[in-house]
Amino acid sequence: MNGFALPEEIAQLGEAALRFAERELSPQARGAERAGRWSADVLRVLDEFRLRGLDVPGRLGGAGIGSLAKVVTLEALAVGDAGGLPAADQPGPAAEALAACPDADVAAPVAAACLAGRAQCALVVVDAEADGHARVEWAPAWPPLRWVFVSRGDSLRLLEITGELAPTRALAFQASGGVSTSLDGCRELGRFELDPAAALAVRGHARLWAAAVAVGVAQSALDATLRYTTERVVFGKPVAHHQGNAFELAVAATHLHGSRLVVRGAAERFDRGDPQAGFWATQAFLTAIDAAISITDQGIQLLGGHGFLVDHLAEKRFREARMLGLLAGGRDAAEADVAENILSVPHAIFAPQARR
Repeated sequence: MNGFALPEEIAQLGEAALRFAERELSPQARGAERAGRWSADVLRVLDEFRLRGLDVPGRLGGAGIGSLAKVVTLEALAVGDAGGLPAADQPGPAAEALAACPDADVAAPVAAACLAGRAQCALVVVDAEADGHARVEWAPAWPPLRWVFVSRGDSLRLLEITGELAPTRALAFQASGGVSTSLDGCRELGRFELDPAAALAVRGHARLWAAAVAVGVAQSALDATLRYTTERVVFGKPVAHHQGNAFELAVAATHLHGSRLVVRGAAERFDRGDPQAGFWATQAFLTAIDAAISITDQGIQLLGGHGFLVDHLAEKRFREARMLGLLAGGRDAAEADVAENILSVPHAIFAPQARR
């Protein structure tokens, strides 16, 4: 990236994705929720965008264009409707886990099935200090869940699902459906010890996926809120022109723009092979989720009682923002990773010893 500008080809990709999202995804959002999936026509267009493979390395059959192209595309699509993205984008949050897998014979068939849309591979983040068995609390219902990466500290395991998949109701993303399953008794295809930076990159890349979608959801919420509050007149002037509301909307726009920049900055670090990319992606996740929850909540509050009704998309966006913050171990795991790594990051802000 040159300053704040996107490379021309990535900017064009994002613009095309945004046009598609506004023209096709947004009008069908509630219908897709009821159907529990995106239509075949939508999925064909996403194949043309090569959504699944944008950030998957060429050696695994992906397009290898990079993380920046991926987050820009995810953000644009989420402006229209984020509901089907977890299902439609495979391996999605698990892409870095596949890339980090040192056994190509194990990773290649998983990547091929995910990129073809035949199966999905989930990522579960487990507290390294916690006891108990890992499970998939939620994964999209389509395509079929066949593999799960389990990230625990510096260890990465790849499991093949052998047990039953139980339907589960998700907080959001109904257009992706939902299943859950225990990982007890699953067949282990590989267990790998990664260096700390690579292990954090696996989790950070998954969080970056959620952060990019959160930025798109927040943008959609802010756009809708501005439309309503500049048209709705209360006490003789538009709702947005009342001082308190005007200040809050200005702060929301600032937080959204800042989140977009940190998400894209973290993605660029992955593209240039920065060993601390996972750390910065985790920071971006925390920033973007906070902004998305705040902005979508503001959209409900300024819409009034209507904000809680399914007649409007405000409540849907709020649910999506909250659920995105639960992915990849949630906020607790993200903060734990930041706390563990913050003093070892070679950056003047976080590592004063780097100046000596």
